[in-house]
Amino acid sequence: MLKTRNPSTVAPPAAKYSHSVEIPPNARWLFTAGQVGNLPDGSVPDGFEAQHEQIWKNTLAILADAGFGPEHIVRINVYSTQPEGLKFLKPHREKYLNPGHTPASTWVVVSALANPKWVVEMETIAAKPE
Repeated sequence: MLKTRNPSTVAPPAAKYSHSVEIPPNARWLFTAGQVGNLPDGSVPDGFEAQHEQIWKNTLAILADAGFGPEHIVRINVYSTQPEGLKFLKPHREKYLNPGHTPASTWVVVSALANPKWVVEMETIAAKPE
């Protein structure tokens, strides 16, 4: 079982995340590459919300391929070229993560991603207890 930790000696998380997640012994780990908003045909949808939605779909497909689910995500790193995209973070996490599941998380604003069409990229770490 994954265990989130938010010590009382640290300010509480400012959003839907945990300060840390403890992984049990003998768990399987899965690290994803940064996922961008590319659709399966390689095209890139317009706009932050559509791309952020697609990175979740891409991430969940990668997890499922390895026998993992969203409940196994322990860390999320998001890189955004648009600071205002943060407003989509909570709705998408509520849509794709089970209630009460709060992985450790970081949101970083960057000047650009590898392709100028991309406005957001997300990488995840998952762990599945055996």
